[in-house]
Amino acid sequence: MSRRARIAAIVLPVVILLACLGIISCVKYARVMGHVASLRQHLGNLEARGQGDLFSSLRAEELEGVRGDLVEAGDHLAGIKSELGPVLVLAPHMGWLPLVGGDVSAARDLLEIGIGISSAGDLIFEGVTPLLGLFEGSEETSSEVSIGQAVAAALADGQPRFAAAQAELGAVRQRREGIDAERLSPKVAQLLERLDRYLPLLETGVQGLVVAPYLLGGDEPRTYLLLAQNEHELRATGGFISSVALLRIDDGQIADLDFRDSYAVDDLSQDHPLPPEPLERYMLAEIWLLRDANWYPDFPTTAQVARDLYQLDQGVLVDGVIAADLAAVESLVAVMAPIHLEEYGEQVTAANAMDLMEQYWASPGGEGQSGDWWVHRKDFVGDLLAAMMLKLETDPRSVELSRLMGMLRRGLGEKHVLVYLLDPTVQQMLAENGWDGALRSTGGDFLMVVDTNTGFNKVNPNVESSVAYQVLIEADGSLQSQVSVSYRNQSTATEDQCVQEAVYPPTYQEMMNGCYWNYLRVYVPENGQLLQGPQVTLPEGSLSARDTELGGTALPPEVGPVESAKNVFSTFFVVPPGGRREMLFQYQLPSETLERQGTTTAYRLLVQKQPGTHAVPLQISVTLPSGGEVVSTSPGASSVMGVNVVFETDLLVDREFEILFR
Repeated sequence: MSRRARIAAIVLPVVILLACLGIISCVKYARVMGHVASLRQHLGNLEARGQGDLFSSLRAEELEGVRGDLVEAGDHLAGIKSELGPVLVLAPHMGWLPLVGGDVSAARDLLEIGIGISSAGDLIFEGVTPLLGLFEGSEETSSEVSIGQAVAAALADGQPRFAAAQAELGAVRQRREGIDAERLSPKVAQLLERLDRYLPLLETGVQGLVVAPYLLGGDEPRTYLLLAQNEHELRATGGFISSVALLRIDDGQIADLDFRDSYAVDDLSQDHPLPPEPLERYMLAEIWLLRDANWYPDFPTTAQVARDLYQLDQGVLVDGVIAADLAAVESLVAVMAPIHLEEYGEQVTAANAMDLMEQYWASPGGEGQSGDWWVHRKDFVGDLLAAMMLKLETDPRSVELSRLMGMLRRGLGEKHVLVYLLDPTVQQMLAENGWDGALRSTGGDFLMVVDTNTGFNKVNPNVESSVAYQVLIEADGSLQSQVSVSYRNQSTATEDQCVQEAVYPPTYQEMMNGCYWNYLRVYVPENGQLLQGPQVTLPEGSLSARDTELGGTALPPEVGPVESAKNVFSTFFVVPPGGRREMLFQYQLPSETLERQGTTTAYRLLVQKQPGTHAVPLQISVTLPSGGEVVSTSPGASSVMGVNVVFETDLLVDREFEILFR
């Protein structure tokens, strides 16, 4: 064979092989791009659906559309994975490629994440569809089975799918933790950021479905203590505990609902524990009663105290404690209205609920703390709660599930609803979402302002407050901090002198106008050292002054004791009607509050909202060391001028801030 023939014999097969590979590559490229084009369409549909409230799609028809797009997206991702199989094996080793190396090296994990989300979503939708059908009327139930029992049964039937979805999401979480987002291109990083936003919601939703049969007494009856907190008389976890209810659920049905005035729960023949020292000093409390159980802002602590006191007074040990304020009640009424109260001849709606509560609280004969009125002044709230529970149990199809779930999510997020349950799995889920009302742990700076109305009145709706926090970061990394809390009492009552006393006028409106007696606590990192506090004196008309005859003497700020790894600075004062007060605390934090990351330094701050409050104005001002340069802020700062960074916001929810500087 000639030399030319030998070369041809070698080269020709290689050329043919390359040609075949080229053809195959072209075909695969065309297939992959076809999958990509379809994938973009389905992802666009899902993104459009996700622009509104997540719970607005809680209808079987809408969910079928979401499910279809999700399944189709998963199929196209699986198709891309199949076409790129050999390439994906090498992808983790191709991070060296310029510009796209990070995307390529993470490609296999990103595809598996997408496929896992799709599979989990399909399982979830398959499990909840019968459940939604019960609420919408598309699923028939036996006349011998209540809707609550049917819901409990549907949840039990869906458990294998929910457990499988939970496993899929667990695998997704594991793959996500292996991806370095900083190495991704901006477009891919943005997709991953969306995953980080929605994955916790999916995980929480599935976990809720898994534990729902337990909560609904599927295996044995569950008993819950409900605390009705009145934020018009603000307390640490939301408001004075005006009423309590014992709720017993058995196999999805409300077996018992016993609603009582909080004063009627006490069994004074029992030996009660001593109250917290400030409660004894400023309100002259001699024993710790259930209505004052929420002295501490850490709700798991409050819930355990309430649980123990209820067992002491009533001999019942509950499985969990749920607290809700008036804002939560009003939101629930808005979802379930109209609610007919036959005994009162009233149709209750969101527009008249609060007015009716005040109306039926008022004394018809003008008497004070006496008579039949005093015993029954809170019956309206209990009867309203019972009517809503009955409507939800007997006529759930009249309640729009998406609005109910949306109300619950907002109530938990804005801390108008707090939940503590003995089951550790459920409690961990609540804690991970910030729904347990606990004092949150943080590695950086922390601030929480807690007001406690000690005036035996309901003036808080007429009290405006705001918080301003200033931080100066020194060259050595230590922090000089100053928090200013301002108050304005807009009550219309005119009083020559503020007198702190347990007097109950005959109308609710009278209780809403008066002096604002406040025990203020400021929670900071445990290593915070107070430098200077408010300069106040013990008010002459206070219970403490009349008891000790020390009225008008200087009242130094209190420090400690430490609670939940937080130091506490406290003071006691009064704001008369039409008056203003500003409380100023200056303290120091060590350099360990900052986190150094190579050439940059991170200052992080968590400001925790007090339950029961609304959107309290909040201003954060941070001054960097001289010569410092801001690299980034999160969220975007209201202003950045040299070394001065300012955030203007409110405490509708907890707020987190981060400043990277060098």
